[in-house]
Amino acid sequence: MAEEIVYRHTIEGLYRSIGDRLSPDLKDKLCDAGLDLDAAEPGNTSRTVFARALRITVQYLHPDVPEEEGYRRVGSGIIQGMAQTQLGKALISMWPIFGPERVVVRIQESFENVNNYQKSELLTQGPAHHLIRVSECNGNPGYLRGILEAGLARAGARNLRVEPFDFDGQACSYRVRWDP
Repeated sequence: MAEEIVYRHTIEGLYRSIGDRLSPDLKDKLCDAGLDLDAAEPGNTSRTVFARALRITVQYLHPDVPEEEGYRRVGSGIIQGMAQTQLGKALISMWPIFGPERVVVRIQESFENVNNYQKSELLTQGPAHHLIRVSECNGNPGYLRGILEAGLARAGARNLRVEPFDFDGQACSYRVRWDP
């Protein structure tokens, strides 16, 4: 089996979303963990290095909240950071037009484009009610929960509820509901 890697665009997106909170101290901690954000030719990163870097980032940025909430905030920040780029701003501006039903499909599909090992499955239970199973949650279900919440809120989901369940330390399922 090929090495499990997280693609460079995923890492760049995450750390671009942090903005000025990406301090020299945090960069040093990440470099010590194997993720050199100042490398001349940043490349893909191994699954274990990314998970370790994500944990360090969560602990550094959100030390005063429970771990799952810190992961959720970092995940939500991905969508906020995406909205700061030209392409992201254009894409996100279309989400209210597409609506949450179409956006939940796109977000779920995007989960498989961040690395070469993650698999996901969307099971529609009815209007505005879906289950999403993801094979890898980077050590905490809060990260993907934040991405789902922020993305679907921007798409116009009202009274949104994203509930992780069946987390086994790696894979997780999410119950996603909103008012139709």
